[in-house]
Amino acid sequence: MTSLLKTRYRTLARLALGSLFGCLIFAQPRADLSKLVFVGDSLTAGFQNFSLLETQQVHGYAALIANQAHTPIILPLIVSPGVPNVLQLVSVGPPPVIAPAPGAPPAVPRRDPTAQPTDLAVPGMFLADLLNKRPDPAGTALVDGLTNLVLGFPSPFIVPGQPRSQVEQAIALKPTTVIAWAGNNDVLFPELFGSGIFPITPIGDFYKSFDQLLDQLATTHARLVVANVPDVTLIPYLTPVTKFAKSVNLPVGFVAATLGVQPGDSLRPSALPIAGAILAGATPGPLPALCPGPIPGFPQVPCVMTAAEIAQTRATVLAYNVIILFVALQHNATVVDIYSLINGIAAHGVDVAGKHLTLDFLGGIASLDGMHPTNTGYAIIANEFIKTMNRQLAAGIPPVSVDQVALTDPLLPH
Repeated sequence: MTSLLKTRYRTLARLALGSLFGCLIFAQPRADLSKLVFVGDSLTAGFQNFSLLETQQVHGYAALIANQAHTPIILPLIVSPGVPNVLQLVSVGPPPVIAPAPGAPPAVPRRDPTAQPTDLAVPGMFLADLLNKRPDPAGTALVDGLTNLVLGFPSPFIVPGQPRSQVEQAIALKPTTVIAWAGNNDVLFPELFGSGIFPITPIGDFYKSFDQLLDQLATTHARLVVANVPDVTLIPYLTPVTKFAKSVNLPVGFVAATLGVQPGDSLRPSALPIAGAILAGATPGPLPALCPGPIPGFPQVPCVMTAAEIAQTRATVLAYNVIILFVALQHNATVVDIYSLINGIAAHGVDVAGKHLTLDFLGGIASLDGMHPTNTGYAIIANEFIKTMNRQLAAGIPPVSVDQVALTDPLLPH
């Protein structure tokens, strides 16, 4: 795709987003929040510091919305040290030292295995997984274990021996309102691991899955609230070469040439120590093609996410969001614009409790994994949902006091 075509595509996509948001504002009926159910991925699960852990789940945006609305929510609470073991900040450095908490979770790490969650979100799920992925004791991937933890326990709503997907369980719960936020991993996983391991979900497949998602959820006659996909290339999991050069006080051109990369590229986390050693003269350059995986035991990943890959990801996110808006309009669903929220924070930061927070690593918005929000970040996201639901559905939900959340957030800069 030429740069001119890309520019025209982005312009048309943004015009479509704006036009559809204008239409949706006037089209929505009032919400009944008496039986609120959530489906989605790690963001809706309250994942933080690369762990599903009860002391963090209660700070997720889903729990905050339910609490503010004074409506029940049942979380699949996971006991310490979490699954996977929660990341902890050992030292702020520089460089910061981060390590998993010690110990091992019990054989059944669910706080109450008999409780039927109303937050059904499973970390690691792609959009299509909400429809199709069911508990499977034979699964060996991390997402399989998390699926089993969240969806795999018996309950009055699940027939024994008949495991059900997120959407199937959501329908069985007979909700009055469903909040669905998914599709993030369809572009995030290629960023984390490389497109050779996890290709970006094709736009046609995304459309088919999102249409099926809302088709099936609409059978409940519940009010549907969905969110769009943020620009995942903005998260601090990636370090732009320009930012890395600034951090080591060297010219961008020199750093790029020495590492064998382009100024518009970004480095994955495991590339940073290698890049530092090359620039210090301790290791010959350029950067190798592959670096250690981001998860212990995971295959090696490309050290660099190229400028072309970043551009492709951003164009795909725009395409996904146009799809989300069009399909939402067809199903009379409310759309929450998380894309614009995160873009604004990335560009300008946000002032909270006397501090200026940013999307930089340890800047107060992203947790230690560089992907998922802090308590404060989740509170900001919750308020975007609340603002939209109040405006379009007359939900009457009081906003979260982000300042109060920030005062006890252990990951805010001091």
